[in-house]
This record gives sequence, C-alpha cells and structure tokens, in this order.
Amino acid sequence: MRTAKFWLLGLLLASPAAFPLSGNVVATDNVKAHLVSEVSAVAPGQSFWVALEFTIRDGWHTYWRNPGDSGQATTLKWQLPPGFTAGDIVWATPHRFEIPPLVNYGYAKHAVHLVNITAPKSLQAGTAIVLAAKAGWLVCSDVCIPENAELQMKLPVSASSGAIDPADAGLFTAARSELPSAQLAPTTARIQGDQLVIALGKDWGATLPQIKSLAFFPYDEGGIEYAAPQTLTRSPDAVELAMKVGYQPPQPGTVRGVLLATEQSGNGTVTVPMEIAASFSGAGAGQQPKGGPRFAPATATATATATTATTTTGAKPIASLPVLLAFAVLGGLILNLMPCVFPVLSIKAIGLVQQAKEHPAAVRAKGLVFAAGVISSMLCLAAALLALRAAGEQIGWGFQLQSPLFVTLLVYLLFAVGLNLSGVFEVGGGLAGVGDGLTRGDSYRASFFTGVLTTLVATPCTAPFMASAVGAALTQPPAFALSVFAALGFGLALPYLLLSFAPWMRRALPKPGAWMDTLKQAFAFPIYASAAWLLWVLAQETSAFGLGAALAGAILIALAAWAYQKSKSSAAPGRVAALATATLAVLLAILLPVRFADVAAAAASVSAKGGQSGDRSGDEWQPYDASQVARLNAAGRPLLVNFTASWCLTCLVNERNAFTDAAVQAVFRDKGVTLMKGDWTNRDPAITQALASFGRAGVPLYVVYNSKPGSTEPVILPQLLTAGAVQSAFADAPSRGSTP
Repeated sequence: MRTAKFWLLGLLLASPAAFPLSGNVVATDNVKAHLVSEVSAVAPGQSFWVALEFTIRDGWHTYWRNPGDSGQATTLKWQLPPGFTAGDIVWATPHRFEIPPLVNYGYAKHAVHLVNITAPKSLQAGTAIVLAAKAGWLVCSDVCIPENAELQMKLPVSASSGAIDPADAGLFTAARSELPSAQLAPTTARIQGDQLVIALGKDWGATLPQIKSLAFFPYDEGGIEYAAPQTLTRSPDAVELAMKVGYQPPQPGTVRGVLLATEQSGNGTVTVPMEIAASFSGAGAGQQPKGGPRFAPATATATATATTATTTTGAKPIASLPVLLAFAVLGGLILNLMPCVFPVLSIKAIGLVQQAKEHPAAVRAKGLVFAAGVISSMLCLAAALLALRAAGEQIGWGFQLQSPLFVTLLVYLLFAVGLNLSGVFEVGGGLAGVGDGLTRGDSYRASFFTGVLTTLVATPCTAPFMASAVGAALTQPPAFALSVFAALGFGLALPYLLLSFAPWMRRALPKPGAWMDTLKQAFAFPIYASAAWLLWVLAQETSAFGLGAALAGAILIALAAWAYQKSKSSAAPGRVAALATATLAVLLAILLPVRFADVAAAAASVSAKGGQSGDRSGDEWQPYDASQVARLNAAGRPLLVNFTASWCLTCLVNERNAFTDAAVQAVFRDKGVTLMKGDWTNRDPAITQALASFGRAGVPLYVVYNSKPGSTEPVILPQLLTAGAVQSAFADAPSRGSTP
C-alpha cells in the first residue's frame, strides 16, 4: 500500500451518477465503466477472460497499478458464485503524465483492465451465473474525484467451452496488444550511488543497437523518483538505464516493472513494452538517498491548466527525519498551551502537588510512567491512523473525533472525571490522575492513564511546527511516521517530565493541605466545560437522537457514580444492589450511543444570499469546492479557504479572534474576498485530499489565493491566526472597485 497518496483537490460529487448502480455499464460524470466477458457462455472448469473497460472523459485520466507521485490504482472487488475464482488485474502499459515537478502513470480516454476468471468443474450446464464486482477508481483533471460502480453481468452455462463473443472480440484483441510482452533476455539491476541502474547485457544480442530510448515503469511504489531523468548509456555489449532511487529503495531479489523501449525498425521506430524482472543482488539496497525522502504531497493533473494551490505548495520537499523529529517535539511542547489540553493540566497539577512530599525517585518514576502513557497512546493512535489510511480511508489527525460514538464516549469519560473531582465518587485513596478511577489508587497506573487521557484530549488541537511534521510523517513509511508521532508524544509529556526531574521546580509548588480538596473541586469545572464543548461538537456531527442519547447517557454515568459511591458505605445486600445498578447504568450509557450516535444529522442548507456559488464575497462563507477554487484562482479573484472542524478548538479560537474582527470583515468586503470553508467535522475524503495536497494531515489550514495582483500562487497563513495576519495577507490586493 502506498505511503504517499497525494491528490490535487478532491471533490466527491453527490450527483446521482456518482452513486453505485447495477448493470454491466455504469456511467459517472467522468468515466463510463463497462464489464464485459470475452465468451458468450461458460462451461464447467473453463477459464475465461473478462474486461473492465473505461471510457474516460477528455482531459481526465485514471491510474495504473503504481500511480506514480500521486493518485490511486483502480481496484476490483469481486462477488462471485461459489467455486469461482478471479485473478488479479492484468495491467495494460501505462502512459506517463508529466506535471513538473511530478510524474504520474495511468490512462487517458480509454483503458481496458483484463481479469481471468475460472469456473468450478461442478458447474451445472443449463443454468446461469452472475458475476458481480465493485470497481473503484480515482479520476483526475484539475481536480481528483474518487468514483465507484457496482457492475454485474449474467452468463449462461453450457456443456462445452463457450465460444468467443464476436461482438467484443475486437475489444479483447486490442487490449492484449496493449499488454507488455515478456523480456527478450535477462536483465540485471544495481544501485550505484543514488542511482538505480537497469542493465541489458550481451544476451540481448542484435536488439541492443536498435534501442533508441528506454523508460522504466516500476511495479513497486517509492523505488525511484518518478520525475527524475532516466539516462540511457551504452557500452559495446550493454545498454544501461539509470534513474534516481526513491524514498523506498528496492530490496534484494528482483526489480519488476515495465520497460518501454523505442527501437529502430526500418526507416522508422516502434515502441515495445516489456515486462522485466531484473535480478538485483541488493548491493546498496535499503540505502536512503542523501537528504532523506524527497516526495512531497502533491496532486495530479493531466494538463497544465490554471495553477491551483496544490501545484505550488505540493512541490516543497519534505524535511529530513531529524528536522521532522525536532518539529514534532516542539509541536508537542506547544500543544500543552492549546485550549484542548488545558483541562487536563488541572489533573496534572493536582498530581504534582500530591507528590510534593514523596521521595524524588518515586516522583521521577511517575513522571516517566506518565510520559510512557502519553507516548504509547500516541503511537496506538498513529498506528490506527496509518492502518486505516493504508486500507484506503481518507482520514487525518483527529480522525477519531469525526466519529459520533467516540465523541460520546469521550464526553462520558470527561464527565466521570469531573464527578470524581467534585467528590461525587472516590476510588482508592485519591486522584493523582484519571487512571485512579480505573486502577483503584495505584499511583503509577494513575500516572499512565493520565498520560493516555492527555493524548485523547490533545487530538482536537494542532500546534505550530506540529502540522508540518504530522503531515509529512503520514506520507512516509510506517517506521518513519511512528517515530515522528513518538517525538510528538515526548514533546507533549516534556513539561511534566521536567517538573518530575527538577527538584528546584517542585520546591516552588505549594505544600499539600486541606486546601487541595477545594482546589480539586474547582478544577472539575474546566473538565465539565470540556464535556459541554464536546456535546456541542456532537450536535454538529449527529442528529437530535444522537445528542439526546449522549445526554441520557451522561445522566446514567452520574447514576453509576452515585450508586458506586453508595456501595462503599452499604451493607452486603445493599452493596450488591448498588454495584448492580452502577454496572447496568454504565452498560446502558454505552448502548445508547452505539444505537443512536451515528444517526446522521440533516445537512445544513447553504445560504444563496449574495449571488451564485463562487461569486459571493464579503462576510459569507460558502462550502469548499475544488472546482470553484480553480476557477476563481484562474480569474484572479482574491480567495480565502478555511479548512476547519467543530471539534478543533484551535480552529474555533482562530475564527473568533480573526474572522469576526470588524477590521477583517471590512477588508473582506473592500477587497471582494471570496470566503470558502472546508468543514472537516465529519469525515470528508475531498477535504482530506485537499489537506494532503498541502502536506497537512489535520486542521486548521488557511490558504489565501491572489493576495497580490498577478500572483496565483497560494499563501498559507499561520496556524495561530490573528486579525493582523489576515489583514496583512490581503494588503496588496486591489480594492473591489479597482481594475485587477
């Protein structure tokens, strides 16, 4: 699976044509998909060919098995009758799409993907079978759109092998002519410096002098830098093709791919695609090119049309691993100052004061355990994120907060912590962290689970330095990405670690006393405020049923806390009844969001005030639309795109401080700025793709277009936004009445 999927600006169309339809022909807005069999009937035990045929809209393209610097390969998921088997797609030779500084591999106008199907020998003649498949593809032009279709076809079963259907014989003949042939002779590969060299030796005989040019299309992603030149060199008995090694160098064994040779033929030339498996000893294998991975998030577009945001920002090189680790540590450190982490600081503060009289070694140990909780939970979160992205999900930082069920459960957790701080129930001897409520007073485990809670509540926020580090990490191999997330967790835990290991800092803390009970109860209110904010987030994500279920569940959590506390002072029969009540209340509280939290809220209507979509400006926000971004950018219109989410506290603070400022509103009106909002509160693949195109994996992200006359290159504003920064961004833009 790719470690770098970079698309221009995704737009998932909601037109009826984009929904899966049944039949052997399905037409979306950009691709007509046709599932066809080479035979008119199938016999028991017969192997036969079927084809997924694409007729692609002019100016658009789909992708090969290795899409290159960006994109996604076409997929087929079969639903076959019992006993049938389907092979992998047999890929036609791809075309090369050059979008400097990027290169992609795929197909324009027309593509045919062949698949071999084998019927079971037990098949009964005189019956009929249905072959069904769900096809998925990414089609790109100025924007990239994930599309899919549910295709099926019915074939009769005959006693003898089915004949070739003459109606489609030409399609299969033409498709086979596009397949690469077997290599003429053995090839070898080696790494020489930062170059992968493929050698055609003397076994190629008389073919060698006929070769005029070569181009290599690797099967494995990341093995070469796709946009780097491929240089042909000759010697008396060999022809070699050298290309720069990519972020994931080949491993010992074979280097596989398609070698496209242009050969002399009479007075002209012919192009011959060959499938090669070059023997590779591994000398130098696994060496990373100097400077580390070079691929940056970028997008694919088949033609050099209007420049968009991603064509400029996407070409920036990714920093080396040490730089990204430093950024991650700094981002985690600053994350402690973000509003989403503040409520947990109260829990950490109580823990520090409670530890003031403990032995320094114990304090240090608890600091390390807290850091372990932060880092391990950060790694678990990162692993889940990477696994889901590898499975094709379009998600990023904070993805779990796009789940109404997760948000509801986090509300419960924070509400329970608040009730504990308020004294409604106590577990063990005190609260050095929310872990006490889970581990009956074991302070080391309490420190660990406080670290886990810190990570959970930190995810709605993004800090400076953190965004670029996380965005780059998600485009790299898993080990690389996990190291960046570990550094982020270390930065988040660093202040607590410093306090744990610095006696002079701990001596500045007040001595424990009776005042701590009052302080603990006072600290409950920031926790309640966090729970209330999450309920507001939930209201944006779900329906009234989902919100009502969460509120009812919170009442049940309060009942469980009260019943649990009563059990501690009750006699045996009453204790059993109280514990049973608490257990039942918790189970019901969890069951409610499972049943109702994912009930979708009705889509909010978009105001049409002020003209048609794309032409509004001033103080109205319109939904993000990649095609409108391209159109307005090409027209030279000033534009601000705000990628945000209701669960992102940093986003909400920025919007309150910057966008509602009267002077900023006046600038928007005076300059005729079009305002777009990419709302990522709920999962949206189009917005995920747009974020990735800027090297980001989460919100906030603020992008300004046409801030200066004649400049279409986008400008990214700071993540901690001020009114002054927004005004400065449009300072050079002409006023509405001026001539651009």
